[in-house]
Amino acid sequence: MIARLKLTQLVENAASGRGVLGEHGISFLIEADGARVLFDTGQGLTLEHNAERMGVSLEGLDAVVLSHGHYDHTGGLLAVLERNPGTRLFMHPEALSPKFNRLGKAIGSGLPDAEELANRVAELIWTEGPTEIVPGLFVTGQIPRRNDFEDTGGPFYQDGGCLQEDTLPDDQALYAHTAEGWIVILGCGHSGVVNTLEYIQECTGLTQVRGLFGGMHLLRAGRARLEATADMLERLNVRTLGANHCTGIDAVCFFRQRFAERCVELHAGDRLAFPAQV
Repeated sequence: MIARLKLTQLVENAASGRGVLGEHGISFLIEADGARVLFDTGQGLTLEHNAERMGVSLEGLDAVVLSHGHYDHTGGLLAVLERNPGTRLFMHPEALSPKFNRLGKAIGSGLPDAEELANRVAELIWTEGPTEIVPGLFVTGQIPRRNDFEDTGGPFYQDGGCLQEDTLPDDQALYAHTAEGWIVILGCGHSGVVNTLEYIQECTGLTQVRGLFGGMHLLRAGRARLEATADMLERLNVRTLGANHCTGIDAVCFFRQRFAERCVELHAGDRLAFPAQV
C-alpha cells in the first residue's frame, strides 16, 4: 500500500499556472512513496517546458508507462529516455503498430521498433496483463471489452485506407492502492471507462474509488452511455473526479451536473496529493 501519492499533470489540453503551456495530449508524473513514474509523454511539444516551469525534474524516473500508441501520448518519449537511460519502459506490444484516424491520417506513436527502444532503456516490459510497476502501483495491461454500449470513442484504423478497424488493444490504465483508497488514472480510456473500472475491480476486489483522473474519450458518447458511465462512478462512490483531455466538453458538463462537489479541474500545471498536503 502507498502511504503517500502525488499526482502532477505535466501535459494536458489546457494549462493552469504562469508560463505553463497546453497541448492536445496528456502526461502525469506519479510519485508513490518516493518512486517516480511518468505516465504518457504528450506530443513532446510542452513536456520539458512545463516540467521546467513547475520545478519538476524529468530525470531519475523509476519507470515510464505508455497508455497506448497514439502520438499525443508518446511524442515526448524519446527525449525522456535520453534523460533516463536506466529506467524501465512499460507498454503493450500493439502500441507500436500503425494507427490511423477516420481520414486516413497517421496518428501512431512514431516510435522506433522494439529492438531500438529496448536499447534505450534498462528494461522494456510488455504489459499484456496486470503488472506491478512499483510497490502499490499497477498497470492493467489489455482490458477486456465486455459492455456493448462502449466503443473506442471513434473510428480508428490500422491502415491509411481505413479498411482494417483498430480496436486499440494496447489501451491500458494505471491503478494505485493508497492509504486513502484506490486511485485510477486513464490515458484516453479507449477501452471504455466502465470496462476499465470493472476490470480493475475484478483484479483487486475494490468496492470504492478514491479518485479517477484522465481522459475518457466520451466525445461522441450519447446520453445512454454517459448515464451508464455515471452510474458506474456512483456505484464505486468515486470521491474525486478529474476528467480531462479527450473526455469532451459535453461529458465533462454532464459529470459536473451529476457530481458537482466531486469534480476537480485538472490541467497542465495542476497537482494533487493523497492525503492532501496541508
